[in-house]
Amino acid sequence: MEWIEAKISTKSEAVEIVTGFLMAKTIPNIRIIDDITVDRFLLDHPLNWDYKEEPVETNTEAELIFYLQDDEVGKARLDEITANIDSLKDIPGIDFGTLRLKHGPVNDDDWLHEWKKTYKPFKIGNNIIVKPVWEEYTAQHNEIVFTIDPGAVFGTGLHATTQLCIMAMENVDLSNKKVLDIGCGSGILSVIAMLLGASSAMACDIDPGAARCALENASLNNIDLSNYQALTQNIFEEDFLDYKSYDIAFANIVADVIINLSPIVPKYLKTGGILIASGIIDDRIEDVKNALNGYEILDEHHLDGWYCIVARVN
Repeated sequence: MEWIEAKISTKSEAVEIVTGFLMAKTIPNIRIIDDITVDRFLLDHPLNWDYKEEPVETNTEAELIFYLQDDEVGKARLDEITANIDSLKDIPGIDFGTLRLKHGPVNDDDWLHEWKKTYKPFKIGNNIIVKPVWEEYTAQHNEIVFTIDPGAVFGTGLHATTQLCIMAMENVDLSNKKVLDIGCGSGILSVIAMLLGASSAMACDIDPGAARCALENASLNNIDLSNYQALTQNIFEEDFLDYKSYDIAFANIVADVIINLSPIVPKYLKTGGILIASGIIDDRIEDVKNALNGYEILDEHHLDGWYCIVARVN
């Protein structure tokens, strides 16, 4: 398969806003290289980089790197980003720098090989180990090992927002619960929920590649596929879910999407059901809380400038 590598140059102060813009365009896997913030904003991409010990040039722009499949869908998504990226400059008080977007083909074999060399098993929260399928790992004590073949662009668990969801999940009783994973990506949240005792999961994403990836990861972890579904659906446009049938919903997306989801999710959650929402940058947390005015906020977690909210439907 061929891929397009795209790079956006911007100022450090604008990194979070540009990241949110890309995530809202269903680009969840972004590598950010920034001499000022270093790797504080590593986003679901296993190609890590080294800390730089030489003095930092403060006028050097950060670079956001992401990958798209080199097909009609990928090119359409790139065209949409290209057409809309300059609109960010209308946001007052933020220096976006050049906001230059460059792109070109990339050799599939070369960069996937480098990815595999650097993506190793790692721990999230108290007991969750995320292990790529090509690595060996023996569980210790009470550890639960989630084996993942993340595909090239659907999420690896490295990003703070995913880790926040998993840490929140560890504090929720998942035994025999039905879960809904909105914007599932690689399926990491719904599959781990099954490993933690959930009885069934419905994963959905607008990208058909994500749904396939989620099903493959469920199989890798010996999940009974009669209890796990992954569909290509848009929850805003299609009424494809059973009302009041889920105990827990995950939405690891961005603040604006969570705000728009807030009146929709209660249709599908049972009374007392739980929403775990992440992908919220720190300056949008109050906006999300205000949108969740019909919920009881039970808990919130934060990491590296990102927030996760745990809220109950009353």
